[in-house]
Amino acid sequence: MEDSEFDFIQLHYNAEIFGAPFVVKGYKADYYPESSVLAGETLVAFIDSYRTEEEAVKAHPLLLDDEGEIVWGSKFMDDHLKNVDHIPDEPDLPLY
Repeated sequence: MEDSEFDFIQLHYNAEIFGAPFVVKGYKADYYPESSVLAGETLVAFIDSYRTEEEAVKAHPLLLDDEGEIVWGSKFMDDHLKNVDHIPDEPDLPLY
């Protein structure tokens, strides 16, 4: 997907990624079809990672808000997007 196809993109910092800790993620609400167990959920997509925030912004200008500030994200803010409580606890059907 192109950056403009997401509802928004954010820059995240992940110190565990040696060499390219600045991660760009894209978000698209209600991305999944009704037939999916993820229906109604937001797609969170890894776009790319960079050595510096300047490299990330150069490659993804939509990371800047109207005032020219970087739109930052965080794991804390993404946690609710990873909720799978809507998936039933029923066991899968056996495959024959």
